[in-house]
Amino acid sequence: MRLLFYMAWGVFTFLSLTSCREGGPKDIRDYYFPLKQLEEGLVYEYQPVFQDSLTPVYWYYRSFLRDDGVFLAGTYYEYNLIPLQLVREELVKNGMLLQDLFLYETDSTGRQLRTTAEVLAGNAFPFQVSDSSGVFLYKIRWHPPSDTAAVITLIKNRRYLRDTVIAYDDKKYDALVFGVRELLEYDKDGVFEQEYGGREVYAKGLGLVYYEKEISKGLRWGYRLKTRYPMSQLEETFKQRIEQKNLETE
Repeated sequence: MRLLFYMAWGVFTFLSLTSCREGGPKDIRDYYFPLKQLEEGLVYEYQPVFQDSLTPVYWYYRSFLRDDGVFLAGTYYEYNLIPLQLVREELVKNGMLLQDLFLYETDSTGRQLRTTAEVLAGNAFPFQVSDSSGVFLYKIRWHPPSDTAAVITLIKNRRYLRDTVIAYDDKKYDALVFGVRELLEYDKDGVFEQEYGGREVYAKGLGLVYYEKEISKGLRWGYRLKTRYPMSQLEETFKQRIEQKNLETE
């Protein structure tokens, strides 16, 4: 299904779509997260698009420019500022490569359990694309702490689709649209499979600004980048949220 983005989303809107460029490979390294800007770290706050009942999600990105390489760390937080995922990527010649991925699950006592995922194909982001025929493979596998006898495998294929232009925070940015196909396998006493389709949009100088997933026919969820700010601001927001909650329960 070809999806055209013509919806107004406050500070973030799509302005136009252009067809895929012909010719040689297109260098797209500047469309990923800006590593030099992220040395001090920034929170990317994403707001739900289709379902107002969903809460915002937060990714804290910080880059490390070291003698032995350049790395990007990302931590995914839920609404209550509990980390659910930690990723570490390395800058290589032709893109960003996933090195480590840790998943967090809260048990019945409130204790967080960490799982290390096995990286089978770690293509996080390519630096060159030619057309929509190229597929970039991402594949990980792990044992969930709540059911260690099971094996979960996530396979994600990305394809560059087209160029576009977006508006964020009253500025226009060149951007890229990727098509995404995901296959989730749950292996225990047989294999259960679930396939999803989706879109990702990366803006030049910003990184990931929009993503969506079709859960089933007619049901999808998506998030768009609302704003960016230091971690101290997120911590203060969470502190105020707790204080307000305590006042309401008194």
